[in-house]
Amino acid sequence: METLKIDFKKEKTWEIDVICDHLSRGKTIAYPTETVYGLGCLATKASAVKKVHRIKRSPVNKPLIVLVKSYCQLHDICYVSAAQDKYIRSVWPRTTREAQSPDYIHNKRPTTFILRSRGILPDIVSGDGDSLAVRLPVANISKDLPKKQFLIKILKKLNAPLISTSLNKHCKKPPARLNQTEKYFAPLTPDLLIDAGPLTKKATSRIIDIRDINNIKILRK
Repeated sequence: METLKIDFKKEKTWEIDVICDHLSRGKTIAYPTETVYGLGCLATKASAVKKVHRIKRSPVNKPLIVLVKSYCQLHDICYVSAAQDKYIRSVWPRTTREAQSPDYIHNKRPTTFILRSRGILPDIVSGDGDSLAVRLPVANISKDLPKKQFLIKILKKLNAPLISTSLNKHCKKPPARLNQTEKYFAPLTPDLLIDAGPLTKKATSRIIDIRDINNIKILRK
């Protein structure tokens, strides 16, 4: 497992390039999200998604969260009605600037929506079902992070959705320390660990099922 240490105060373009190169080649990464450290890969590569499941020792029929770069990309991979779009926009940031604003960061919690899939992504992403769990990432990865959209930068450069699942074995606690990641997952480990240091403790994202906009279900508060 390779390790790439990142200082967000001195973030470099080549670091984003290295991460995107790994992802483009079907590699898996352990990386900081706006909630906790996650395990991911390109959502468009079935072989990489299968490896994520193998690393986590999780059932292949377990759906995974997908990160998108924009509302347009959301509409590309999911069926979104006008009513659903209006509801999503009332929860997600409407613009990158809003996602970076202190008011949004302090008052809004990252939210994952479940919508009906268009079937663009491999079936394994949705657990062979007809729905997708999708999130637009926001800022505030750590309390001293300059307001830079680390995940959005990666998503925009890739121009493809990214898998995001917690960095742990299925139904197990995550490694106590980031430097224990390789030992924790051995023998099969993520290909690249992006070490941004400790993150501000934040809850995982809310999950809301809005496939039936008239019967909204909060699956994780």
